[in-house]
Amino acid sequence: MGLRKGQKELVEQYRGGYCAVPAIPGGGKTYCLSRWAVEIISQGLHKPGKVLIVTYMNSAANNFKQRISSMLQEKGILSNRDYFVSTIHGLCLQIIKEKPDVVITSDEFNVVDEVNKIHIISTAIDEWRRRNDDRFQYFADLEGRSTTDKFNVMKRWHERFQRVVLSAVSEFKCRGITPGEAMDICANLPGTSMLKCCAEIYEIYDRRLKIGGFLDFDDMLYKALQLLKEDEDLLRKYRRKYTFVCEDEAQDSNLIQTEILSLIAGDNFLRVGDSNQAICSTFTNSDPELFRDFCRLEKTVKYYITQSSRSSEDIIGLANYFVQYVREWHPVKKCRESLQPQFIEPVDEDDDMKNPVTPVYSIKASILNSWEEEVMEVVRTAEYFVREYPEKTIAVLVPSSWQIDDIIRILENRNVRFEYLDNTSDERNRPVRILGRVLDFIASPQDGKKLYDMLYECLLSSNASSRTDEISREYLDFIEKFFTGFSVEKLLYPTGGEIDLSQVPERVSQSVIWDTFCANADLIRGFLEFPRTVPEKLILYIAEKINFNREERAVAQKVAGDVRFIMEQNPRWRLSDLANELLSPRNMFNYFTGVVWELKGYEPKPGVVTVCTYHKAKGMEWDIVLLTGLNNADFPVYLNDRFIGEYWFLKQEYRNPEAVLKRELDMALKGTVSGNYLEEAKIETISEKARVLYVGITRAREYLFLSGYQSNMGRRNQVLPSRYLVELKRYIDRKRLERQKRN
Repeated sequence: MGLRKGQKELVEQYRGGYCAVPAIPGGGKTYCLSRWAVEIISQGLHKPGKVLIVTYMNSAANNFKQRISSMLQEKGILSNRDYFVSTIHGLCLQIIKEKPDVVITSDEFNVVDEVNKIHIISTAIDEWRRRNDDRFQYFADLEGRSTTDKFNVMKRWHERFQRVVLSAVSEFKCRGITPGEAMDICANLPGTSMLKCCAEIYEIYDRRLKIGGFLDFDDMLYKALQLLKEDEDLLRKYRRKYTFVCEDEAQDSNLIQTEILSLIAGDNFLRVGDSNQAICSTFTNSDPELFRDFCRLEKTVKYYITQSSRSSEDIIGLANYFVQYVREWHPVKKCRESLQPQFIEPVDEDDDMKNPVTPVYSIKASILNSWEEEVMEVVRTAEYFVREYPEKTIAVLVPSSWQIDDIIRILENRNVRFEYLDNTSDERNRPVRILGRVLDFIASPQDGKKLYDMLYECLLSSNASSRTDEISREYLDFIEKFFTGFSVEKLLYPTGGEIDLSQVPERVSQSVIWDTFCANADLIRGFLEFPRTVPEKLILYIAEKINFNREERAVAQKVAGDVRFIMEQNPRWRLSDLANELLSPRNMFNYFTGVVWELKGYEPKPGVVTVCTYHKAKGMEWDIVLLTGLNNADFPVYLNDRFIGEYWFLKQEYRNPEAVLKRELDMALKGTVSGNYLEEAKIETISEKARVLYVGITRAREYLFLSGYQSNMGRRNQVLPSRYLVELKRYIDRKRLERQKRN
C-alpha cells in the first residue's frame, strides 16, 4: 500500500519538533504512523533513544507492535529495542516502578482493576451513608411521592450515585487534588454541597486503597506526573530514553496525560487524532480541546490526512454533509464548533485500495411510529442482508443497553445469528461460563440436567456443534429430559463396566449429545474425582483438560488466582455458589475478560450481526451498518430537547450531577463561575452526541441505514425523531432521486 496525501508528507518530512496530524475516519493513521516509525528507525534518527508510541487501547497497542515489527523485518531489521508501544497506563506503571517507595508506603503495590475499584468505591459510599443518609436523601425529589415511589427513587439514586462519585474522584485526581486538599477546598461549603459529599467519600476511598496497597488508574497518571515533576534526574532519564514521543487518538487525551507526554517529549512531540471522533468526554475526563489547542500552536507543524478508502462515495458525501450542517446550520449557534471542518476525500483512481462501489444509492433513512416498530424494521433489514449477502459484515448500533436488549430478543426469536459486543457477550464470557458449567455439574453430579448442560455447552466438538444446528429444539428437549431423569452414576460407573444400552432410548443413543458423553466419559470422571478442597487447582485442571486456548487460559488463571480470595470473603459459599457467580451474565470477571478480548482484538464475522453501542463501535468498520435510536432524547439538538443523561428523580437543580460538581469545583477553586452551568452542560452533551452520530455514519463501508421513531405525540412524554435524522433524511431522499434520474 502506497502513501496518500498527508501520509507521504509526514513519513518523508517530519524529523522533529511539534507536529499534529488531524486525520479523518478510515484514513490509515495506524499504517501511516507505523511507516513513519519504521522510517525513523531504519535511518537511525531515533538514536540514542527510542520511538515511543502511546495509544488508547491494548488492542491498538498490539496492532502497532505487529505492524512495526513486520515492516522492520521487511527491511532486514529484527530488533524490537528501538521502539516502545504502550497505553498511557502501561507507560505510567513503568515510571512508577522506578521509585515505588516514593509513590506508596512500600515497594509492593497492586494496580486495582475496574471490578475491584467499583467494589472499593461502593463500600466507601456505604460507609459514608451510614453517617450521612439524610444528606444523601437531600438531593432526591421525594416531595408528594407515595412510599413505594420514594423507595424506587432512592433505589435509582443509590444506583446512579456511584457513577457521580467516580466522576468526582477522577476529576479531583486529574487536577492533582489529593483527598486532604479536596477536604480543605470544601471545608466552607454547606453540608448539602454535592462536591463536599464526594470529597468526603474520596477520602474514605483513598484510605481503603492505601490499606490494600492499591493504586487505581487515575493514581497511576497522577503519581507518574508527580515523579516526573519532582525528580529532575528521572525526567532526564526518560527524555534520553525516548527521542520521539507519539500520541495516537490524541482527541481522547486528558490534561494529566497531555502533561506527562509533553514533559517526556521535550521538543519532539507528534500527536495524531480526529477531533470529530472525540466521544469520551461526557463519561471520562478527556478534553478534545487539548488536541485542538495543540494544533493551533504556531510552532506546531500540521499534516492533514483527508483521503479514505473505507466508505463508498455515497457515505462519504453524507458524512461531509453532516459536518457542513452542524458547522453552518445547527440551530444552537454555540454547538457549531462541535465538528471541525475536516472533510473526507475518496482515494485517487490509481490507489491500491479503492472506495467501495454499490449498484444503487446505498443509504436509507426511516422514521417509524414506535420503538417496537423500529426494532422490527431494523431486525428485518439485518435478516435480509444476512440471507442475501452472507459474505458481508453487518452491525446494528444502538444508543443504550436497554435498547440492545430489545433488539437481541427479536434477533433470537427470529434465529438470526448475532454477537453482542460487550464484556458480557458470549464470545468474551465463554471461558468463564464453561468453568461455571463444569463446576455446577461437579457440585451436583446427581443432577442429569447439569450433566446435559455441560455436555452441550462445553464438550461438543466443532463438528458436533455444526451438527447441533440442524437438530430441532423438540429433539434437544427430548434428549435433555433423558439426561435429567437418568442416573448419572449409572452412566459413568455402570455395573459390569459397560453401559446397558437397552436403558438408553434409540433417539438418545444416536444423538450428538450421547456421542459426546461416550467420548468424554473418562474426562467427566476425572472432573468428579479431582479434590474439591482446592478449587483454584480444580479450575486450572478443567482449563487444561478442555484445551483452553491462550486467551482462555489467561482468564482461567485469573479466576483461579481470585478464587481463594472470593471464598475467604464469602465463607458460607460452596462450589455451587461459585458456579452461580461464574454463570451470571454480569459476573465479577467481566472486566478482565474484556481486557483479554481487547488484547486479542475483534474481527466482525460475515453473516453474523454485530450488536453494540455507538461508543463501542469506535475504531471498527462493517460493510453494512444500521444506526438506530435517532430520537431527540438520545441525540438532542435543541436546548429544550429531552436529555437522557438527566436524572429525573433528583431535585430540579441537581438533575445533571456532573454539571453541578464541575460548577461547584470551579467556584471553590476560582471563587466565581460565569455562564449558565446547566446550559453549558447541555451544549457539551449536544456537541458530543453530534460526534457520536458522525462516528456511527463513518463505520459503514457500503450500505447505511438510519432510523428513529416518534410516539406519544402532543403528550408530556412524547418522543420525536432527532433533528439530525430529519435533516439527513431530506439529504438522503434528494440524493436517491438524483441517482434514480441518472439511471
